[in-house]
Amino acid sequence: MFVLALRSIRRRPGRFLATLLSAFLGAGIIMTFNSMHDTAGQAGVDPVSSETLGTAAGVVGGYGTLLVFFAVASTLTVNVRQRTAELELLRCSGATPAQIKRMVVGEAVAVALVGAALAIGPAMLGGRALLGLFQDSGQVARSVDYS
Repeated sequence: MFVLALRSIRRRPGRFLATLLSAFLGAGIIMTFNSMHDTAGQAGVDPVSSETLGTAAGVVGGYGTLLVFFAVASTLTVNVRQRTAELELLRCSGATPAQIKRMVVGEAVAVALVGAALAIGPAMLGGRALLGLFQDSGQVARSVDYS
């Protein structure tokens, strides 16, 4: 069923574009703010800068993760509902409900992995820019390096 899931993605890429975009943007936001957590934990960061970075990472990263979860779940739900006829045809041709669930989950995992992989570069750039904004506003010491 996983091969069928990959074929379904390859043959109908537009159908998965919203999910891919949600995963990409969500992963980018989460990785950007989690990099602030990593930067706060490195050796030599003063306590005030560490607290600022840790708070930003915890608050925005936590709420961002929750919002991303709902965005991806919503797009996947819409995608599955739009494919009711296709899924019914699979059931009529002998696919069990468990096989169909595996196919849908396989599609979701594949799209999420691609979205996360594509978000790595922009998240690194976003993390550097975010640290620069914190430093320019005086919330984080200039001596703190991005990690």
